[in-house]
Amino acid sequence: MTDRLDVDPQVLAAAADGITRTIDSMSQIGISESGTLGRGFSLLALSPLEAGRMSVQRSMEGFAERWEWGVRALVQAGNAIAEALGLAAGRYHVMDQHGEDALKNIVNDVIGNPHLSDDEVSAQSWSETLANNPYNMVAHPDFSADSAAAASEQIRQNDATLAELTPQALANLTAASQVDIPGLPDAGWDTGMLGGGQR
Repeated sequence: MTDRLDVDPQVLAAAADGITRTIDSMSQIGISESGTLGRGFSLLALSPLEAGRMSVQRSMEGFAERWEWGVRALVQAGNAIAEALGLAAGRYHVMDQHGEDALKNIVNDVIGNPHLSDDEVSAQSWSETLANNPYNMVAHPDFSADSAAAASEQIRQNDATLAELTPQALANLTAASQVDIPGLPDAGWDTGMLGGGQR
């Protein structure tokens, strides 16, 4: 997605942060409580005594008031831009991540490990996703001690599961026939033996 649109979410986030910091700097010029709204410049107006002449005082007052309204408009526009960029960056990142995760799941469904959940596939890097396929496993087998130990443990768990489920499976198979095998449990389809009922 980023290749097609050529937009980096980091750039959008940096732009939003830059605008926010600029607004913070502008708020320091006025009164801190009102600076975030672009206010406070009208307080810089001089009294007639300080200005020396009434025309100077009025000119300064008008300038400060116009300046305040201009800064207020800039601050509000900057806030809107920063908010829009911030939301756009977040939305863009989420959509980009969803697209990448969906593509990883498609690749995994076609050539990968069918036993992995969507979350497990999303947590993998692209190199792990592409490497996790039957061809690669045959071409580059893992003969390490860790792999052998993991395989041995998986075989042990499978044997234990088969030993536990085989009597019930035989009882279910023979329930429709007249064959009576002693020692089997009663036929039952929802035994809970697989941790949650019928499978």
